[in-house]
Amino acid sequence: MPCTFVQHMATYYDIHTHNTAARTGTLSIVALYEQFSSAYGYPACSIGLHPWYLQDHEAGMRELEQYASSPNVLAIGECGMDKVCDTDLQLQARVFEQQVALAQRIGKPLVIHCVRAYDEVLAILSRERVTVPVIFHGFNKKKSIADILVSKGYYLSFGSALLKEGTPAIEVLREIPAEKFFLETDSSGLSIADIYAKATEIRKTTEDAIILQLTENFKTVFNR
Repeated sequence: MPCTFVQHMATYYDIHTHNTAARTGTLSIVALYEQFSSAYGYPACSIGLHPWYLQDHEAGMRELEQYASSPNVLAIGECGMDKVCDTDLQLQARVFEQQVALAQRIGKPLVIHCVRAYDEVLAILSRERVTVPVIFHGFNKKKSIADILVSKGYYLSFGSALLKEGTPAIEVLREIPAEKFFLETDSSGLSIADIYAKATEIRKTTEDAIILQLTENFKTVFNR
C-alpha cells in the first residue's frame, strides 16, 4: 500500500537528496530516477526521468505516470536538460516536456536539473505555460541567471557548493529573496544541518530564522 505523507515536526527540510537514510528532525525528499514503485517506501520523495538516463524513456514515462499521484510523491523530478551528458538533446527536450505536462496535470511542483541549457529549459516552461512551482536544484550559476529565474517566480535550491570558497552560489544565496530558496544535500553525503549552518553564515542571520523561513517556503510550494 502507498505510504501516506504526514508532515512531522521537522527542523530541517532537505528538498533534494539521494541519501535514503532517515535522519531525525529532517524531512528529506528522496529523489528517484528509476524503479518508481519503490516510492511507496519513503515518507516523501520526488520521481522523474533524469536526462542522463533516458535509454528506456517510454516505459519510464508509463511508470512515472502510474506512481506520480501517490500522496508521498511531492514533486516531479529531477527532470530537465543537460548539454554535458551524451543523451540526444531533442530527446531530452521531448521527455522534459512530457514531465512538465504531467506535473501540470496533477498539480505537483517540478524539480529541475539544468546544465548549460537554461535557454532551452526556460523556453519549454514558457511554452507549456507552467503554473506549478518550479525549483532549480543544485544552483551554482552566476547572479544574472538567478535574477532571471527568480523574476519568473521560480525557486532556487542550494547545496554543497555553498561550502566551497568563491562559488557563485554564495553570492546568489546572500542576495536572493528569503521566500525564494531551499537547501539540499543532493548526493554530497553532507548533513543538511551543515548546509543550514553555512546558509546562516552567508545570509548573516540566525539559524532559527533560516529554519522558520524554509518551513514557510516548504508549506507554500508543497501545500503542506
